[in-house]
Amino acid sequence: MSKLVHLKGFIPWNKVDIWLQGFRSIWVSTTRPAGRPHAMPVWFWWDGEHVYFNSAKTSQKARNLAKQPGIVVHAGDGDDVIILEGNAAIVTDAQEWQRVNEAYMTKYVDPHSGARASLSENDILYRVDVTRVMCWEYGVEPTRTDWVAE
Repeated sequence: MSKLVHLKGFIPWNKVDIWLQGFRSIWVSTTRPAGRPHAMPVWFWWDGEHVYFNSAKTSQKARNLAKQPGIVVHAGDGDDVIILEGNAAIVTDAQEWQRVNEAYMTKYVDPHSGARASLSENDILYRVDVTRVMCWEYGVEPTRTDWVAE
């Protein structure tokens, strides 16, 4: 990821980073070939620079991303908002895939059984290369804080 440059606002980056580490799910929005939007909640991992999520090869989002890699990721609710824009790339490097899988296994543990979620090798693992971040707090848009990739 390119270095993010602070454009405006007062929300500190470390707060955004902590929020992204803590959320269980995010919404990913892609564009269908005819231009209609498609949004789905997904489990994810944030490594401090990239958003990673997986998807079945036959899913609508996988078909959309094959044609148009542009993506919008939304975390939070309507009051405390984080919106990340960028492009999704398929992870092909085995070491990167393994690192993300280990992180999934640590993050997603069933509190009833102790079972750990893991990535399926039959699915596609995506890395979102973030180019813009927008956030605000307390449901008040004037608190908006932005960063953009250099």
